[in-house]
Amino acid sequence: MNSELKDMLQSVLKEEINPINQRLDGLDQRLDGLDQRLDGLDQRLDGLDQRLDGMDQRLDSIEHDMKEMKKGQEQLQKNVIESIGQYTDKIIDYVDDKTDALNQRFYAAETEIQRLKRKSS
Repeated sequence: MNSELKDMLQSVLKEEINPINQRLDGLDQRLDGLDQRLDGLDQRLDGLDQRLDGMDQRLDSIEHDMKEMKKGQEQLQKNVIESIGQYTDKIIDYVDDKTDALNQRFYAAETEIQRLKRKSS
C-alpha cells in the first residue's frame, strides 16, 4: 500500500508540476526570444557606433580642412594687399618717370620758344 500511495502521490505531483514546467518552458522560450532581439539591437547599436565614429573622423577632417582654408585665405589676402601695394608703387614710379620726361620736354620747348622770340626781336 505504501507503494501505491507513493505512486499516487507522484502522479498527483506530476499533474500539478507539469503545467508549471510548461509555463516555465514558455518563459524560457520567451526569454530566449528577448535575448535574440537584444543581441540584434546590440549589433545594430554597434553598427551605429561605427558609423558615428566614421562621422566624427569626417567632421574632424572637415574642421582641419576649414582651418587650413582660413589660413590660406588670410595669407592670400596678405599677398593680394602686398601685390596691390607693389603694383601701385610701380604705377607711381612709371607716372613720375613719364611726368619728369614730359616736364623736361616742356621745359626744352619753352626754352626754344624763348630763344626764338629773342632771336626774332
